[in-house]
Order: sequence, then C-alpha cells, then structure tokens
Amino acid sequence: MSEQSLDQKLSHSETEETLYLISEISNTPSITQRELSSRLNISLGKTNYLINQLVKKGLLKAQSFSRNPGKLKKLSYMLTQKGLEEKIRLTYYFLKVKEMEYLRIKQNWLALQKDKKQ
Repeated sequence: MSEQSLDQKLSHSETEETLYLISEISNTPSITQRELSSRLNISLGKTNYLINQLVKKGLLKAQSFSRNPGKLKKLSYMLTQKGLEEKIRLTYYFLKVKEMEYLRIKQNWLALQKDKKQ
C-alpha cells in the first residue's frame, strides 16, 4: 500500500498550516516552536504536533544545538529532500485551489455584469 500524501491525512486548514510551517522553517531553521506558533497564529501544542508529524514522515530533521546540560535543549530544524518536494507539491496544490476560486469569482462577476446590462 502506498503512503498517502500529507494533505490526504490532514484537513485543508492543517495542510495550509503545514505549508506555512515548512516555509517558515526553511527560511529560519533555528526558529523556536513558540515563535512558529506565534507567526502562524496556532497553539503551541498544535505546532508541536505538526512538527512531530513532519519529523515522523521524514520531511524535517530536528537536531539539538545546545551543548550545555543545564539549559533547555534547543533545536534547529532542517527541511529534507522529501520535505522540499512536499513544500513544492503543497504550494502547487494551493495555487490550484486559488486559481479555481478566482475562476469561480470571475464567472460570478461576469454573470452579475450580464444581468445588470439586461
């Protein structure tokens, strides 16, 4: 059985959050989960859940960069090749969704314009 893509397992909003999360991590690998949570306007628990799912699926790697045992463990995240492919696929998916939305709105607008002329 082939592995389902990430967006087939998550809701539309979770898929969108995943894309934004991957994008933020690829731009700022040392970003904290708290900063991600704040930037994406989602709970810290959900941020942690999404990151853990991405690590489990091999889309992200997390590595510690804090060597001091008395301090909290600090992580940096790295997008894997599979993660980059997923980012591209999700970006394409959302561009298609927005294109369909645009075409639907355009059709509605043209219909309103036609009715207005009659």
